[in-house]
Amino acid sequence: MTDRYDGFAPVASEEAIKRAAETFRTRHAARLENVLLPESADALTISLGNQAPWSRTLNQGDKVWDLDTHTMGELGADRLAALLEAVHTQARDGFQFMYDSLRVSENPEERHKRALPVDCLLDALNSDVWLEVFRTLTEEPAIRLVDGQATRYLPGHFLTAHDDNVPGKNRVAAYILSLTPGWRTEWGGLLQFHDAGGDISHALCPRFNALHLLRVPQRHSVSYVAPFAGHARISITGWLRT
Repeated sequence: MTDRYDGFAPVASEEAIKRAAETFRTRHAARLENVLLPESADALTISLGNQAPWSRTLNQGDKVWDLDTHTMGELGADRLAALLEAVHTQARDGFQFMYDSLRVSENPEERHKRALPVDCLLDALNSDVWLEVFRTLTEEPAIRLVDGQATRYLPGHFLTAHDDNVPGKNRVAAYILSLTPGWRTEWGGLLQFHDAGGDISHALCPRFNALHLLRVPQRHSVSYVAPFAGHARISITGWLRT
């Protein structure tokens, strides 16, 4: 590893990784806690504060829109209200999401050029040591690539049910590196797992410095963040790919 991402080396114990792998094998989902040094997780969270170049991300059918702060300001109150109504209409019966994102390139040279902490994290997640952790957790030795983005869920944000199975993407599992301290279950923003009957088989609450994994394909959602949520739900999300 290089100095560029030394601070993002995995620090979870071998025993904790083994336990998480056993859970993943039986439940196709697992949580691994305390995966980064606390000071590294803190620094990453601070870097993703309000000054980060967030965009509002939402879909219209298969089309995905990233609306930066300038564009959101240019829309005006009436058009923003109409946009929100359209989002809620589609969410009623179809696949819909709305949250803030900070994209990270899959190209290492582009990540190196921008060099935000989240870029350095993705470099680390693609290093040999992290790839071996992911291979151990999923029991999939063919994992070769980790992609990702930063996400921020504010009150009113959500992600309806889907299974992440996109042809040609070679996704083994999805991951969520949660960077949200002090989150209350009542605030929403839960990673929910859906069974065949439409019930929630189980759900995971955001937790600071915790890695959540779920096998692809698997139906899941992120529940609506309540208007009284005390702060943003921040995480790094992406897929482990062959």
